[in-house]
Amino acid sequence: MKPLFLIIFATITLIQGYPQKTSRQDLVYIDSLMNRYYAWNEPGAVILVAQEGKTLIRRAYGLANLELHVQNRPEYVFPIGSLTKQFTAISVLQLAQEGKLFLQDDIRQYLPWYNTHGRVITIDHLLSHTSGIISYSEKEGFINKIMIPHSKYEVAQFFMNDSLLFEPGSDWSYSNSGYFLAGLIVEEVTGMTLGEFMQKNIFGPLQMTNTSIATHQRLVPLSVTGYSHLGNDDYRKAAYFNWTWLFAAADIISTVDDLLKWDEALYGERILRKEWLEKAWSSYILSNGQKTKYGYGFSTNIYNGLDLIAHGGGVYGFMSYAVRIPSRQIFVIILSNKTLNPANLAYQIALRIAGEPLTSIRIRQYPEQDFQDPNDFVGVYEIRRLGTRMARNYGNKKMYRYITLRNDTLFSQITGDSKFPLLPVSKDLYSIGYSNILIQFNRGYEEGIHSLEVISEPLNYGPMQIEFKTSLPLPAEKSYITLDKAILERYTGNYDFGDGDFIVVSVMGNRIFIEYSGGNKEEIFAESDTRFFLKSVDITFEFIINQAGMVNGLIMDQISRYEAKKID
Repeated sequence: MKPLFLIIFATITLIQGYPQKTSRQDLVYIDSLMNRYYAWNEPGAVILVAQEGKTLIRRAYGLANLELHVQNRPEYVFPIGSLTKQFTAISVLQLAQEGKLFLQDDIRQYLPWYNTHGRVITIDHLLSHTSGIISYSEKEGFINKIMIPHSKYEVAQFFMNDSLLFEPGSDWSYSNSGYFLAGLIVEEVTGMTLGEFMQKNIFGPLQMTNTSIATHQRLVPLSVTGYSHLGNDDYRKAAYFNWTWLFAAADIISTVDDLLKWDEALYGERILRKEWLEKAWSSYILSNGQKTKYGYGFSTNIYNGLDLIAHGGGVYGFMSYAVRIPSRQIFVIILSNKTLNPANLAYQIALRIAGEPLTSIRIRQYPEQDFQDPNDFVGVYEIRRLGTRMARNYGNKKMYRYITLRNDTLFSQITGDSKFPLLPVSKDLYSIGYSNILIQFNRGYEEGIHSLEVISEPLNYGPMQIEFKTSLPLPAEKSYITLDKAILERYTGNYDFGDGDFIVVSVMGNRIFIEYSGGNKEEIFAESDTRFFLKSVDITFEFIINQAGMVNGLIMDQISRYEAKKID
């Protein structure tokens, strides 16, 4: 159990003179919420909350460096991950505003060497994630490549020959590749590096003195150390990666103070005229008329009548999230140096300041007139989109959601994941556990349940996530065999995936266990002499044996396949 959170160990900067509409109770609430997630002796976070240009709270929590026990401070510099995309998008819009390019231009006009598979892919498609280009960060082999420097052209070659996920403009799938190409177009049009362009046209004019493009070629004062969570209270330094792979998709480092300057500039016309910013903050409309809830570098949703403009980011060891409520001129930014997504925190805080607190999902028992047979929902549903990406982005293997029933409780399990209980909210509407992720089952006129929709409150990325019920049978429970201890013991040791993640395999008696990156130890069960599976999660492990009969690695299959080398 983590120690009690001690406020006195947080580095605190509280700005007086905040608007009267924000109460002292609101500030205490924010501080309490942050302390709950970022303990004083673990990697932490920095938060800044502002309204109408006035800073309400600016505080740091936890440690910037575990080894030296250095506390976080509000002025420290963090990688911001995919928050970079809004800077890339605004850079492109600045060029469009000046007439130096047009959003409907075919990208081959600027990148004639790029393989579009005979389709017209426009700059507009790149910025809105509607190009159909696979996101390279989910490709097999990316984890090993990201440690090695490559030229921008070599990175583009890594993904450009993969088939498109869909006809450009017809669907939506979050694509780091699209933003990588958008950055290349800025460089082609201007004759400058993207970093030089941003310094001249954004960072410099806004006096964002602690914001820059990350590189391993120079030291950055006040930089924090990133950490990955190993389970329990254990952390390790984030795995090494080369910044050249992140480029226009995720390579900016900044501070909460500089990001407030950025937010304030977007309300005026210092860097972009209003009509162009509205394009970035407006939902893209697909060719079928459906809204994507994403503009250019910003997601856009409505909650209780409030427009929410938001985005998150993450690189190894760091997470970030920013929420804007333009009608109230509220801005919340959280930068963290551990792998805990601060999105829900940012929303809770922004909506509370706006006077529209995020409501918890209420689980209820059905009145008799609403009774429904839970067997109606049981079945196999095909997944087209998983979170922000098309399922095909993760590989050619189809993905499914299995809805099962046990002891009158429904469970949901997707390919490669654990089972979670479905709790009733209203008729045909369930929450996944006690989360704000909902499943709405859809009925036909006669045929019963034909599909389900996954809904996240208060924000959905992308268009409706519909999963259609198939006629496939539910998979039978896996059977397993017992192997001799001598066979099991040859698998013991450490297996390195190459990105700093590893698996430890151990044996107790005639049972074999895996421990993933320092997490809980779990038993795996044999399907054959070399193939094993977990009961708790849909993951299989195949040990690799060379011609000499020695075990030299394993392959973990969890949606995608990941290969690890045996290192002892």
